[in-house]
Amino acid sequence: MTEVLQSIDALHEYTKAVQAQELNQFIQEQTNGSATALPEGVTVADLEKYLETRRRYRGSMRTTLIDEFVEFVNTTSDAYGAMGSECFPCFVNPEHMKATAFFNLGDIDAPGHGDHRANLQLSETEAFEELLRINGKRFEQRALAEWLEDWRDHLIALAEDGNTELPISASVSAIRRITIGTNAESTSEEQTFSSRRSAMAEVEAKHKDELPAFLKFTCEPYQGLSERTFTLRLSLITGEKPQISARIVRLESVKEEMAKELEDRLRSGFEDTAVRTFVGTFDPN
Repeated sequence: MTEVLQSIDALHEYTKAVQAQELNQFIQEQTNGSATALPEGVTVADLEKYLETRRRYRGSMRTTLIDEFVEFVNTTSDAYGAMGSECFPCFVNPEHMKATAFFNLGDIDAPGHGDHRANLQLSETEAFEELLRINGKRFEQRALAEWLEDWRDHLIALAEDGNTELPISASVSAIRRITIGTNAESTSEEQTFSSRRSAMAEVEAKHKDELPAFLKFTCEPYQGLSERTFTLRLSLITGEKPQISARIVRLESVKEEMAKELEDRLRSGFEDTAVRTFVGTFDPN
């Protein structure tokens, strides 16, 4: 009886081995020998690091500078081109102000691994970071006055008409001297720097002619992009203490313009080269 059971076990193991061999042969036929079936518990070790040279060139270059990105992509694609490669796509993601170029992505007839790349991620300048930080923020008088003094080199203050320029020093003094007054008038009218409350109270700003309604903030938003002027609208908010809110006018439109500038800069940088620029993203995995 024992011998019979042993024979059955041996036959079972033999059948499994034959099935595994047939399955492995089928997998290799379907994948042109690029995949195989491994027994459970088998570990595959890559010994490339012990070789004198790598099997193939790969890696990722990262930078925040447009000019460095363009120079590296052009130089590297030229080197690949000398070896017969022709396809070098660069995908621009305007929403996140970044781009990725592939050197060994290949094409449909001869696909590559796509693991040799160059990556560009623009970084916001300190001034633009600060501008975005205060967008929608409510300032107390002293805080806004100090902010104007700190960033006065980037600022132009404008009156309610949006055209009359006001001295920054005078605007700072006027903001510091805003006071709250009351009267017996009830109205719901609201203006940029004069807000009236229905609770029988009214904000009265002394030196109103010197109070800015708009601020023009000029800076280079990202390294390598053109200097831009952003418009901030200032609004007085009533309460126990007056507060002033700052809001960037048409920010989304300006972001679209900056994204278009990045796209144009890259297209111009790769003009008359083998690099083709596309708007979007691509995942080779």
